Amino acid sequence: MQNYRLKFLDPRNTAVMARDFQGSDDLAALAAAEHACLTHDVEVWQGARRVARVKKGNAPLNEADHESL
Repeated sequence: MQNYRLKFLDPRNTAVMARDFQGSDDLAALAAAEHACLTHDVEVWQGARRVARVKKGNAPLNEADHESL
């Protein structure tokens, strides 16, 4: 199992909450983020490495989201 952190972001992309997660791989961590994104955008981190970003409600990412990363 690998350690990940899910960071819940407010509309200004500031982390307002975090939850540690153990998963078998990046896809398992991404699935956890997709389930957790009902009220906030969620970033998946493994240490200093950003693995993914999931928008609130699992909405599609767009060009503006790319610029905020």
